[in-house]
Amino acid sequence: MSPNHETQLGVHLLETITLGMYSEPLHCIREYIQNAFDSVRTARRRGLLASDEGCIDIIIDPHAKTLRIRDDGTGLNPEEAIVQLVDIGYSGKASTNDAAAANAGFRGIGRMAGISYCNRLVFDTSDGDDRACTVTFDAHAINQLTRPGQAPTTIADAINRNCTPEERPSEVDAGFLQVTLDGVTNPALLDVDALSNYLEQTAPVRQDPTTWKFQEKIRTFANAAGHPESLDTVSINICSPDGAVLREIYRPFKDSFTTRNALGRAPRRVDVTDVVALPRNGGYPGWWGWLAHHQRRGALADVPFGGLRVRMHNIAIGDHSLVQALWTSRPLALWCFGEIHVVDPALVPNSQRDDFEPSDALSRLHEQLADEMRRIEKDIRNESKDRNTSVRKITRRANRAAKQARQRLEEGLTSHNEKTRLLETLDKEAGRLNDTIQQRNRTDGEREQLERALRAVKELKEQIKKVQRTDADASMSHLNKQARLAVRTVLAVVKQELDDDERFATIEQHVIAALRPGHQHR
Repeated sequence: MSPNHETQLGVHLLETITLGMYSEPLHCIREYIQNAFDSVRTARRRGLLASDEGCIDIIIDPHAKTLRIRDDGTGLNPEEAIVQLVDIGYSGKASTNDAAAANAGFRGIGRMAGISYCNRLVFDTSDGDDRACTVTFDAHAINQLTRPGQAPTTIADAINRNCTPEERPSEVDAGFLQVTLDGVTNPALLDVDALSNYLEQTAPVRQDPTTWKFQEKIRTFANAAGHPESLDTVSINICSPDGAVLREIYRPFKDSFTTRNALGRAPRRVDVTDVVALPRNGGYPGWWGWLAHHQRRGALADVPFGGLRVRMHNIAIGDHSLVQALWTSRPLALWCFGEIHVVDPALVPNSQRDDFEPSDALSRLHEQLADEMRRIEKDIRNESKDRNTSVRKITRRANRAAKQARQRLEEGLTSHNEKTRLLETLDKEAGRLNDTIQQRNRTDGEREQLERALRAVKELKEQIKKVQRTDADASMSHLNKQARLAVRTVLAVVKQELDDDERFATIEQHVIAALRPGHQHR
């Protein structure tokens, strides 16, 4: 290389660090939330906000195709804004170990996340002094420069030619930063439901105390681990253009909820009875977590928080698949739910924030989590084994009763008394099977086993009901009406006095046999 050559960064690299890193449109909102959260926490540490203050408003205007994200954190003065908002890859958030531990963001590229999804990207900010600054990027023009057929240009030239900083008097006396995506090109960014569902799983927001009663207990786990800050939160509201709150964002956990089987049928209710701290055996310095206790009878299908999710600085890292990969049996990973909060500063989220950068610390984390998952998996299998044992007992009893009834049906029923007894026995077994099937948290396999036994019992009952003529009827056919009545009366008295159905059945059989025409001892 010539000593006079100066390395240039082509504009196509900008597309790689925007659209390439934030191919899911909603991920760019996460980046702005992350930056706003860091700003709010800095304001709290400086005493500008109380520990329970700090708010992020997301203002959506679908008609104008505009989205704004505004926080009341520290904000920036004009000099800071020019450097931190215009320069790419510049950030002082991780300049020291303490700063890296205190901030969720650190690469200095997240601010450009929205440039691929709007026509203009605008930053308005002030640090609470008398000056404010607006930095406007012509996102459409910058994106055009990355299209085929355009003359080569550098990132610096593309930004400098299409970025306009403007200083002005501040209209407020508190810090703020507002990001505006003007001319939004992806409708998902303006969809209140889609945005809400995404943020409730991703963002550092609090739980709704009316639907989740375990947050304070979880907070004791964080305190015991020595990292109460890992549960820091900020209020996030989705607002209409006039500022009215359309929806406040909460984490999605519920004390009671409904899930379905893998086929989308058989809804069942899940009731959470408790939460326990993770890891259960010994503490690891790099993470802590919690696991919900409930009847684990199948995958939590159509539940937005199924599985164990990883968070760092209380912001999601990837989804359930991150931990699911560490299970011996991956389907069982979705039978439970909870969180893993990573607090080891040696663990660095990758640029997509769907995993961590490879490192020795990550290998240690995987080993520790895999060990914990094996314990949970063993518990689930033992619970399932206990339930299956109970189901087997119930079905075995029903099948045994059905087998005996079928045998008597084939041999010929002795009397109408026997017919009644068999129907009563089968009714009891059918009721027991049906009650077990109706239990809320039976697995699909358990229900199928129970329903198969119930069908067999019901079919046999119908066959027995159709029996009109018994052995008693045949044995007493030669007797007159008075004699038949006398025999039945005597048998009824014996049955009442004996109070032993099994012994009475034997006596009844002997009496009926003795009454058969041609019997030598009648």
